[in-house]
Amino acid sequence: MQLRAAAAVTAGLAVAAMLVTVPSWSAVPATAARIQPPQRHGRLRIAGRLRDGGMVTAAGLTWRPGRLPHGDRLLTFEVSYSWQSCTAAWRCRAAADTTVTPFAARRYLVGHADTGRRLRLTETAGEVVETSPATFSFTDVRATARVGTAAVVAGYPSGRPPRTEFVNGTPEARTASAEEYFQVDPPHYAAADGRPVQSYRIDRGRWRPLPASRVFYTGKLGIGRHRVRVSTSDAAGRTVLSFRWRVVPMPAPVACRPRHGQACWYPPHLASNGKPMRWDWQIGRVTPLQRTGARAVDIYDLDGFLTTRAEVHTIHTTWQAATLPHPKLICYLDMAWEDYRPDASPGRYFPAATLGNVYSGYPQQRWVDFRQLDALKPMLDERIAMCARKGFDAVELDDIDSFDPPSTTGFHLTPGDAQNFLAYAFNQVHRDGMTALWKNSPYLSWWGRRYTDGAIVEECYVYRMCFASQLRGSRQYGITCTALTGPTPCGWDDFSTDRTARQPTGKWVGEAEYSADHYVCNPGQRCSYRRRFSTFCKLVYAPSYGFAAVKFDVDLDGRVFYPCPTGR
Repeated sequence: MQLRAAAAVTAGLAVAAMLVTVPSWSAVPATAARIQPPQRHGRLRIAGRLRDGGMVTAAGLTWRPGRLPHGDRLLTFEVSYSWQSCTAAWRCRAAADTTVTPFAARRYLVGHADTGRRLRLTETAGEVVETSPATFSFTDVRATARVGTAAVVAGYPSGRPPRTEFVNGTPEARTASAEEYFQVDPPHYAAADGRPVQSYRIDRGRWRPLPASRVFYTGKLGIGRHRVRVSTSDAAGRTVLSFRWRVVPMPAPVACRPRHGQACWYPPHLASNGKPMRWDWQIGRVTPLQRTGARAVDIYDLDGFLTTRAEVHTIHTTWQAATLPHPKLICYLDMAWEDYRPDASPGRYFPAATLGNVYSGYPQQRWVDFRQLDALKPMLDERIAMCARKGFDAVELDDIDSFDPPSTTGFHLTPGDAQNFLAYAFNQVHRDGMTALWKNSPYLSWWGRRYTDGAIVEECYVYRMCFASQLRGSRQYGITCTALTGPTPCGWDDFSTDRTARQPTGKWVGEAEYSADHYVCNPGQRCSYRRRFSTFCKLVYAPSYGFAAVKFDVDLDGRVFYPCPTGR
């Protein structure tokens, strides 16, 4: 949409800077306080049509990173936007338009509830600076600018038919997801023409009243073309919003393709000693810590970005393993957006519109809209290729359960949206010559087993959700968990009992319990029966379908490492 000249005069500009110390796995050095905040040029203004249904945009201001102390490195640089609706006395609330993420809000569609109120815009530039490569410590430095309009938002033109827009994303033009949610904005309308009536239609079905939430569900859809329409009408007339897309078959699983003549490594459920293959999880460390002697392991799960190609080679060729000649390596990749990763600046790899709510408990992370697969393919392809270039044997994809409630993620996603995204991702892992590991998400584990070669699960013992027998009868997201012999078993023994030609003892499962839960006691510690370390190992590790179970520290930095069966 072509923007017109600014319809509002700025009522003043406020600028502030702040330093937010965000240590990753160690304390931030004192030199971080000398980091310059982002530098601005120009004067912030709100440009565009200041009326209900008009488009306005943040304009007039550009940012660049501040000068860094010697030795520091800029990891990412991002600019975010927040819009508010205010009274004449500048008592403000969130503006009316529906938006998932502030990063996507440089352009703001003025809502009906903004009418008669002023708009206020806060623009924030942030730079994430690595201050200690050895410990991967980083600092988040931000500067903000704020501006408000002198004029108030004008009303929607009388006599013009009302309208609305799709928000919170739509599926790809072609998707393997057979069910979707659609959401629309509150309608734009003139009060003199009466409150609009809204309804929706799926394909050739009947028109239905739009729910008060303005979110509707398609139900299960067949392969082929589909269309949804939303009607908005009042005394001035009617408009119909429409969206078309095609549901295609789910991609078939792709077998792992050996790279450089080297066979793919399929993690076995059992090692040569007949016990679950031992592992260690060290994604909270920059430099891997070697386990030796009786504490040696066959598998290390390490951070894909922080671990170097040279370290991978050293582990593969010189480190001691428990039963193998040398250990195998899993490349940990998080499917959430993390602002401290070198590919995190919103743009090519993470378009701003794909970023959702802050990940619970981790302010530097956001959920990602899995529906936007085409937009996220460059990120997926490059991250997976990075693991392959470094020589990893397998890939763990974390935070794959983005179809959690929208109050958590910010998106109205379905399990089908996640399956469409993950089928591509896991197949790409196999195309690049590595095997793939499923992570958590029990309600889709039965499906994920088809595309992956093992699994990692957190805290299934404390929550009693390790095995299909424990989850049998549970129902969520339209999925009912069955026993192992049923069509949808939810539990990781579905992996450990999945015997194939490449994995004749079953697929490997690594299970993690955390000291922060204060549930599983340390080896030899006196506590109630179920909390004893020996009981934990007896129930989770010892059965023929059991897992490589370990008690870790939640930081996964190597400080706590108690592997079953004895903690050594």
